[in-house]
Amino acid sequence: MRQTRFLRLVVAAVGISFFIVVAVHGSTLHIPLTTSKSRWSAAAASASSSSSPKTSATTILVSDTVTTNPNDSVAPSALTVMIDDSEGESAQKSTDSGGNPLAQLIGYAKDSFVRTIDGTKEMWTNHGRCKEIRAKQQDYREKLKKRWEFEEKDLTPKEMKERLAKVNGGITYDEFVFLIKGKEDRGKLMNLGFLMWGAPRFFPYALMFYPEILPSPFAPLPDTSTKETKLQKLSRERSHAVLRTLIAIENEAKAVPALAKLNFFGKKGQARRMDEMDSLGKTIGQIMTTSGIESGADGAKVVMNTMENLLYKKGEDFTRAEKRLVTVPKSIATGIMNAVSGPNLFQTIMPHFLRRGQVINHLQKLAEIDNFLVNENIDLNGLSTARLLEACSDRMIGGPGRTDEELRQDLNVWLELAVNQPTQRIGQTGEYFNENLARTALLSFYLVCGAGDCRSTSYLPRLMYQGRQEDDMAAAEGRKKSRKR
Repeated sequence: MRQTRFLRLVVAAVGISFFIVVAVHGSTLHIPLTTSKSRWSAAAASASSSSSPKTSATTILVSDTVTTNPNDSVAPSALTVMIDDSEGESAQKSTDSGGNPLAQLIGYAKDSFVRTIDGTKEMWTNHGRCKEIRAKQQDYREKLKKRWEFEEKDLTPKEMKERLAKVNGGITYDEFVFLIKGKEDRGKLMNLGFLMWGAPRFFPYALMFYPEILPSPFAPLPDTSTKETKLQKLSRERSHAVLRTLIAIENEAKAVPALAKLNFFGKKGQARRMDEMDSLGKTIGQIMTTSGIESGADGAKVVMNTMENLLYKKGEDFTRAEKRLVTVPKSIATGIMNAVSGPNLFQTIMPHFLRRGQVINHLQKLAEIDNFLVNENIDLNGLSTARLLEACSDRMIGGPGRTDEELRQDLNVWLELAVNQPTQRIGQTGEYFNENLARTALLSFYLVCGAGDCRSTSYLPRLMYQGRQEDDMAAAEGRKKSRKR
């Protein structure tokens, strides 16, 4: 009886995985592929790839983080794709010649089944690797516990447990990133289960229009036929998100919503909200046009100083609503979510609390990685180009044409403003710090900086900021000459 139940569960799991792959990749032509490693296992393991003996020497290296220009020297990360030339040519010939539809359908079903099996194996392998990394963390915590018991005997068991829970040492940065991505994949898998149980009729449409819901082993392969790289695409989409957000802020400050006109008792509240949005828009403009800001690092410091009264609080902690960014305008939360996840159809019908929840999840992920980088004294100079680009892209730092030195400088400033300075101030004054709001402000600032950068892929924001950049360069040149005199 137990064996029968187990077989049913296995068949159901394989069927679900097969349906996922079929639903997502139904509109694309599949080339027989053999993945040598996990899409993100290179974050924790050494780059040792293996391929099928039938595959040819044609190799395409695809980065799981970003894709840069061909002239940039970026070490390839997690995914190595080997293309069988013979099978690819035969598939192309059958497609061009209008081959037997039944044979094409059978081939497609076969490829989808193989991808399903490979994805399931990859998920299981990644799960085992995560268990090994967590075991290393646990050993490190046990050693710390014995040392603290000997050195600090006044610690209570509760204090010891809370202190150990914050420790993530004993592993490398790549292994920690691997754990974070493994946790994201498990969360996506649980969300798929709830979606299939709660809204099975909408499940195929969710996979079709929102493929990001899938765990990374089942995610669609990146499209290499486009005219722009992944980094250029991110720059363009994020620039558009900035423009839409600024327009939304201006509309909320100047135009009264149609439904608000019907509420005769809420005119004062509506006028107050419009004044707040108008003040917010003017503050953003003042920060971006402040003379003396010659780099993103200087501007980030100005932003944190401007919002100091909102980020720190004496006497009592911030409320749950304040920590969950309930007081942040909807237009800003929506703009950040569009920049993080990219534009998709579901965002237009998604309730605001779900959008804000996605932003909170992203901020918590950044907080975990920031604390690991600071607490474990990770040398940013030791990060590879691919890993550095990934870390900066998650924080909306940089864009096409940025050098490693620029990225490291901005990332170092981020860690200083988001972790080091608040920790030092809290220890001295006993104040409370709203880290979610602080990272939201930094994300917003670096998004605006990326849209106005002369190397931005989107030409409209670049042209709009062109005059301001020339004025800033002329002012900076004048200050340098005056200093020499």
